[in-house]
Amino acid sequence: MRGSLLFALLLTAAGRLAAQGWQAELSDDGGYAIGTALYSGLPLVFDCAARSVQNPLPADRMWPDYTHAPPWQVLIGAGDALVRASGAERADILLLVDQTGYRLPPLRWNGMDEAWQVALSMGDPMLAALRSASRLVMQVGTEAAWEIPVAGLGAALDAAQAYCGAAWVAAGEAPPPGIAAPPAAPPALPSPQGGAFALPSQIQAHADAKCEGRATISPDALQAGDLDGDGAPDVVMDWGGVQCAGRTSRLFCGAANCSLDVFASSRGYGDPIHMLGTALTFVALPSGGLGLKLDGTYSICGETDCDAPFVWSGNRLVQLKP
Repeated sequence: MRGSLLFALLLTAAGRLAAQGWQAELSDDGGYAIGTALYSGLPLVFDCAARSVQNPLPADRMWPDYTHAPPWQVLIGAGDALVRASGAERADILLLVDQTGYRLPPLRWNGMDEAWQVALSMGDPMLAALRSASRLVMQVGTEAAWEIPVAGLGAALDAAQAYCGAAWVAAGEAPPPGIAAPPAAPPALPSPQGGAFALPSQIQAHADAKCEGRATISPDALQAGDLDGDGAPDVVMDWGGVQCAGRTSRLFCGAANCSLDVFASSRGYGDPIHMLGTALTFVALPSGGLGLKLDGTYSICGETDCDAPFVWSGNRLVQLKP
């Protein structure tokens, strides 16, 4: 279970925790697209997971099916610091959201995750109430009542569920009655200079055109940073993390190397610069700016000095030779 610290100790550090708040963690390990709402150090999480459209072989999946909720459901997980062992099932857990109490269906112990878990429909009234909660108390039978922080909880739940919902739709899982299909929100890209921004529509359109259909771009395939020095983020996309609709293979990768595209903001994110390798990552330059370091197999690095970073020069990339 993530961050399984005694909640009693967390309460004594309420001032420090209040500055953190709930966060959404979004990832795609090739087997599943996973959305998680979690609070650092708190043994309570909200998880959802959809089959990745990358469609790897079963042996490549990191987690077995039983560790995730079914489509259009959210898995609530509580560590034993919150819910003490009492058989294999607990049916006495109550969540008080503001002035309303919601009794959870029976929670079962998952030895793999070391957590008590129960799956709820995304349309469950309690999950809807959590999005705007100003106070949350978890009542565990007659044993204890835990005050749960709510800072950022609604936004984290929204982000996690929207991420999973978009992946379910992409995999052909239509939402059941009562649950609206999520909007196709662009992924937020982390920047090595701090902050995040949304994927420019020109990049999605370029990927769709190359795929001759809808392209699903894994967040892990994207990087952002101000490479050309114009104050706006530039984007690197690794085609190894792009899945074309209806295709089961990576169309733009060989046995090891993949196509790598650099989209410069100063070029309107159009006409990307194409490279080939196993990775292209942002690196800090002695001048204080950013460059790009190319990695690849011997056939790539034998022709290109992979130790020399690429830098922006005018309207193109050039290598900074020693």
